[in-house]
Order: sequence, then C-alpha cells, then structure tokens
Amino acid sequence: MVPDLKLMVFKPAMKLAMERTGHGAALGLKLTRVERGEVEITFPYKEEVIGNPMTRVVHGGVIVSLLDTCCGCAAISVSGFSTVTPTMDLRLDYMQAAEPNKPIYVSAKVYKDTSSVIFCRGLAWQNAVENPIAHCVATFMKLKKK
Repeated sequence: MVPDLKLMVFKPAMKLAMERTGHGAALGLKLTRVERGEVEITFPYKEEVIGNPMTRVVHGGVIVSLLDTCCGCAAISVSGFSTVTPTMDLRLDYMQAAEPNKPIYVSAKVYKDTSSVIFCRGLAWQNAVENPIAHCVATFMKLKKK
C-alpha cells in the first residue's frame, strides 16, 4: 500500500489548527483520529459550557459545534489543502442530554465526495457509540483557495 503523503502532512497540521487555535483551543478539543474522510474528536467536560446550571448539562450549542467541526475536518481531509469547505447545511437530531462531568466523543465520516459538495455523517456519544447524544448529516461546499 502506498502511503498518502498529503494525509501524512495534513494530520499534524489539522491537529495543530484544531487544538491550539480558535474555538478548538477554547473548547479544549483533542483530535484523536484523522484518516482520509474520517475524523474523531474528544471534548473534555468543561464547566464553562454548561447550558443549565441546575442539571450541569453541556449546552446544546456545544454539541452542534462539535459535530460541525468534526464533519468539517472530515470534509477537509478528502479535499486537501487546495480548497476550503464551508458548511452548506447541517441537520442534527438530539437523542439525549450529555451526562455532566464526562467527556464527549465525536466521529465523522464522508460518505460522498462530488466535484462541488462533500456529504458527511457525524455522531456524538459518551458511554457507548450505540447510545448517541446526537447524530447529524452535513454538506460542505468545495471552494478553491485564491
């Protein structure tokens, strides 16, 4: 099997961008897996993003951000450095609240890559992938960098 040289360069660059800059750094995201078309992220529980102080549950906006970020990273992993991939559409189903004081795991997979649109599915869970917090489908536009 021939190594994917672009992916070999891409992995550490994406890890650096997601963990040390912007909202990825603010949330404390950890990129745990990057393959072509597949990405996994871990989000440690943070009190700063509690949505309801009575239940101490993470705000739903954080869940959607995690899924959008993970799917976007998967989209970028198939398009390479020559394109940017803004979110065109994101549809999310919340299935249950996240449990307080536990990390949230997020995975995304590209299931179709066309000349202008990338289609992804994402999943967020805590205890078991079979018992998700939320699921999403998302589309990303391919735009050439200038």
